[in-house]
Amino acid sequence: METILTADIGNSNIVLGCFETDALAFTERLITRRKWTRESMAHEILRLLTSHGVDPASVSGGIISSVVPELDPILGGAIERATGSRPLQMDNTLNTGIGTHRYDVSTLGEDRLVDLAAAAAVYGAPAAVYDLGTCTTLSVIDADANLIGGMISAGVQLSLDAQAERTSQLPQLTAGPVDRLLGQDTVSNMISGSVASTGIMMDGVIRRIREDYHLPDLKVIVTGGNGKVVLPWIRGRVIYDPDLLLKGMLVIYRMNREKM
Repeated sequence: METILTADIGNSNIVLGCFETDALAFTERLITRRKWTRESMAHEILRLLTSHGVDPASVSGGIISSVVPELDPILGGAIERATGSRPLQMDNTLNTGIGTHRYDVSTLGEDRLVDLAAAAAVYGAPAAVYDLGTCTTLSVIDADANLIGGMISAGVQLSLDAQAERTSQLPQLTAGPVDRLLGQDTVSNMISGSVASTGIMMDGVIRRIREDYHLPDLKVIVTGGNGKVVLPWIRGRVIYDPDLLLKGMLVIYRMNREKM
């Protein structure tokens, strides 16, 4: 059995996933803190592995994807210290199975490319991935798995944070489930305006992409931390996969393991 550790460093959380062959054995989240050291991170990784019954010595490889570059060497060193295996680092030299010749990838977040690698490998192309994290990102590949474009907008929670920060009377709120489209007080107005409107926006955007780019068979995959609360407000058929990013990292690791 092959045991692979995947790690995604996001702006808010570090998501760790452990695969045993093709099965995701566990996932854990750590807060993204600039104060992490290799020692403290290695200690935490060892604790998580052993708490889930995984022998650290059984980990044969790993891969890191990141949008916080200053933490890359810390996490990479911590994984090597904890498991004895040096992880791959996602960069533009790795094979992802996604064509990028039609897109300026100089500032493309690695997480979006990893999401697309999973979408193409697991669900097939053409595909659109909506990742509902700190920002709401949309990434679209055509039938040949070429990246043709995307969108970035304020994420569900970020929208609520901005309203509280930039106004004098609106409260600080946390995104959560919405049971009716029109709220009947300021709090429900704000949450619906962030959560429900995101799902409605997604429906409209996908419909326009199918029409404007002639992709009637476009599959839509939704992932990210806010996906679950937005999902009820999407009327079109979508696939909800909260572990899409981790699956993409495993796909890319297997395509590039000879580089370790």
